[in-house]
Amino acid sequence: MGAPQRSTGLSTSGRAATAVALLAGFYLLALGIIGGLLAIDVSLYQASDHMRPALVKIWALSAAIAYPVLRVVFLTRRRTDDDEQPGVLLTRERQPALWVLVDRIAERTGVRGPAEIRLVPEVNAGVREETRMLGLVPGPRHLVIGAPLLIGLTEGELESVLAHEFGHYSNRDVKLAAVTVAGRRAVLHTIGGLHRRADQHKAEEAAKLAAKAEKRLAKGRKPSPAEATGGVDRALAKLFTLYAKLYFRVSEAVGRRQEYAADRVAAQLAGRDATASALRRLPVLDSAQGFYLSRYATIGWDAGLLPPPGQVYGGLLHLLSDPERRKELAEFALEPPAEQPDPYDSHPPIDRRIAAIEALPDDGRGPGAAGPALALLHDAEGVLAELEVASLVPEAAGKQRLAWPELVRAAMLAHAREAAAPAYAALTALGLPAGVHGLLAAVDAGRAWEFTDRLPKSEQAAAATGRAAREFARPVLREELAHAALVALAEAGLAGWELSWSGPAELRLPDGFEDSFDAALDAACRDEADTAPLRALLTAAGLPTPAAATA
Repeated sequence: MGAPQRSTGLSTSGRAATAVALLAGFYLLALGIIGGLLAIDVSLYQASDHMRPALVKIWALSAAIAYPVLRVVFLTRRRTDDDEQPGVLLTRERQPALWVLVDRIAERTGVRGPAEIRLVPEVNAGVREETRMLGLVPGPRHLVIGAPLLIGLTEGELESVLAHEFGHYSNRDVKLAAVTVAGRRAVLHTIGGLHRRADQHKAEEAAKLAAKAEKRLAKGRKPSPAEATGGVDRALAKLFTLYAKLYFRVSEAVGRRQEYAADRVAAQLAGRDATASALRRLPVLDSAQGFYLSRYATIGWDAGLLPPPGQVYGGLLHLLSDPERRKELAEFALEPPAEQPDPYDSHPPIDRRIAAIEALPDDGRGPGAAGPALALLHDAEGVLAELEVASLVPEAAGKQRLAWPELVRAAMLAHAREAAAPAYAALTALGLPAGVHGLLAAVDAGRAWEFTDRLPKSEQAAAATGRAAREFARPVLREELAHAALVALAEAGLAGWELSWSGPAELRLPDGFEDSFDAALDAACRDEADTAPLRALLTAAGLPTPAAATA
C-alpha cells in the first residue's frame, strides 16, 4: 500500500476553518434553541389579552427545555485536570538524560518544550497544552510518556515517537487545528453532560413509574405500560449528538492529515527507518502490554499477590526479552493489523501510516540509536515502583509482593484450589475429608457416582440414567481425581508450577510420577475400581498418608 493520495478537496487549513465554523454553529444551535423558546413565549404573551394558566404551563415547558441547554452547554466547564492521567512526574533534576532528549527534539522541531514530563502506564505518548478560548490562546505544555514505550522501544524509536508529538505543533499551516482539538473535547463534554442528565432523569422517572405500578397492583389494577425515556434531556442529547457527528467527521479529517504531517516531521528528525520501526512497534507493544498484564502481572491478584515493586509494569521487559516471544512479536510487527479508515477517528490506520513513511526516499540514517530507551531513565526500577503507587487501584497496597517464581507457584496453586472447590464441597457434603484421600475413600466405598452426582452437569448428563449416566460421570471422576492429586502434591511442596516467559506456567511433578499416573487414574475409575496404584504412586512421591479416611 502506498502513501496516502493527495486530496483534491479542501486543504487541511480549509477543513480546519470549516471545523471551526461548525464548532461555532454548535453553540449557535444552543443559542437558537434558547432564543426561539424565548421568542415563542413572548409572542404568545403578547397575543393573549390577559394572563392565562396555559401560558404558565408553556413557560414552564420552555424553561425545562432551555435550562439544560444553558446549564450544560454554556455554564458547565471542564476541570483543567480532566485530561491529567495518573502518573509520575519526571523532573529535570531526577531525569536529566530524558530531558536532554526532549529538549533537543523540541529545539529541532522549532516548538516550545514541555513544562513537565509525566510517566504513565499506557502505551501512549502525547503533548497536551493548557489552552484558553478553545485553543486560540496557548499555555503550558505537558508531555506524557508511556512506560511501555521506554521498556519496549529503542532510543531512536522513542525519539521518533516524541518528534511526532511535537510535530503536531510545528505545522504552522494548520494553526486552526488546535481549535478543532479543543473544540472536540468541549463538544464531547457537552454531549456527555446532556446524556448524564437524561440518564438521571430516566432513572428518576423509572422509579416513579415503578412506585405507581406497585400501588396499582396493590389495588388489583393493571399497571400502566408507560416507560421511562429521559424526557426533554434525552431529546436534546440526541439533537446535539447528530450535530456533533457532522463536526467530528470534518474535524477528524483534519486530525488524520495532521497525523501524516507529524509522521513526516518525525521522519525528518529521527530518520525514515526509525519512524517506520516505531510505528510497527506500537501495535506490538499495545498487544504485548495487554497480554502481559492479564497473564503475568495480575496472575495472583485474586489470591492477594503481586510481583515485586517496580515489576507490575517493569516485568514487561522479561516478556519482550524472551527469545520465543521476541520471534512472535517480530512476526506480528511485519504484518501490522489492516484496518478500514473510520471517518470519526483522528488517527489513520497504522498500516497506511507505515506505508506512507516507507514510501519516503531512503535518508541513509538507518534505525537510529539502538540502545534501549529505558536506559534514559535514572533508577528505572524505583520510578516504575512509584508509577504503581500512583496508578494502581487502592486495593493493590494490601497485596503481598513475591518474586516472580514464588508468585507464579502461589498464584497457580490458588487457582488450582479454586477449581477444586466444587469437588471439595461435594466430599464435605458426603462426610469425607476435602482432598485426594477423601475422594479415594469415596471410590473405595462405592460412593464415587454419588460424589459426581453432586457436581455441576450438562443438560445431557443430567438427563441420563443407568449405564449412560455412569459413562458421563466417569471422565468427570477421573478429572477430579487427577486434579485433587496434583493439588495435594503442590500443597505438600512435591510439585509446583514454574515460570515461563515463553508460554503458560509449566507444572513440574515428582520424577517418574507422570509415567504411571494415567494408568493409576484409569484403574481408580473402572467399574471395579482399584485405588491401590494411585495410593502407592502418591506415597512413593512423598505425600504423607493421613489417618484412615472412612466413608
